[in-house]
Amino acid sequence: MFPAEIRFGVGTWAWGDRLLWDYGREYGKEDLTAAFRRYLNDGVRFFSTSSSFAEGDSERILGEFNARTPVDLLIATKYVPRIWHLRRSDFMDALKLSLTRLKLTKLDIYELCPPVGRMTIARMAECAAEVLDMGLVEQVGLSGYNAQQIDTFNEAFSRFGYSVACLEIPYNLLDRSIETNGTLDLCRSLNITVLAQQPLAMGMLTGKYDSEAPAAGSRRQMMLRYHTPSLDILLRTMNHIGLENNGKNCAQVALNWIYNKGIVPIPGTKTLPQAIENAQTIRWSMTKEQMNLLDTLTGKTEVRVPEEA
Repeated sequence: MFPAEIRFGVGTWAWGDRLLWDYGREYGKEDLTAAFRRYLNDGVRFFSTSSSFAEGDSERILGEFNARTPVDLLIATKYVPRIWHLRRSDFMDALKLSLTRLKLTKLDIYELCPPVGRMTIARMAECAAEVLDMGLVEQVGLSGYNAQQIDTFNEAFSRFGYSVACLEIPYNLLDRSIETNGTLDLCRSLNITVLAQQPLAMGMLTGKYDSEAPAAGSRRQMMLRYHTPSLDILLRTMNHIGLENNGKNCAQVALNWIYNKGIVPIPGTKTLPQAIENAQTIRWSMTKEQMNLLDTLTGKTEVRVPEEA
């Protein structure tokens, strides 16, 4: 079971990533070190990474940080199946490589991405049960699974006496699909904690960009999936809510909205100022009326500009 006391975490997609996030140009190891230390000072200890982030460099950086801190972290990384992964040994080899990069002998949470090629969900459940039996992994989670895949995996996994701890899935004010496609309801019925990937919609919910001017470069196309004509209205509303809550910014409002939904946001962090702002997520709470306003603006109902008083 995912620890109930963990209500916030840190995503490390940008750690070491030069192609998408401009690591080494816009920020570097010193920035990540300062952000990491700040999170520890603020009591944040959950970090989520992946073997696929920056070709393993994200795991290496997190492993280096973890090795130098006396604080017990909760670390999750992902198994990303490849088309050539056919055997249990391929699964085991991938886990051992992640453990090496993270400088660990046992992983807290191993999150499995959906299978590809001939690796079936049933076989993946067998592999997951095996590494749990061997004591190499404490808990198993899923990443990017839809409701049907979760149900299939859970059924196969339960035959070995195990249950799924968590699901990492995109969720934010601009992508609430898990609320309507059965994924969120199923997770709650199975006591699976939901972790919100891309809680700031690749930066679209930070207030730094508007609907006409997303970021340039490789990230632009990924941000455009969140494009909506009502984005500017939403950002103005978020700014107003932030002002009503001691000057919180758009990113803090977006993260607090997720937190108040009972879902664990795991925003990416590149710099110390981001860490300072993000860590405030669980230290305040917007009102029910403010939550309802954001729900309405981002729901299926048509968004209208409010009339001037």
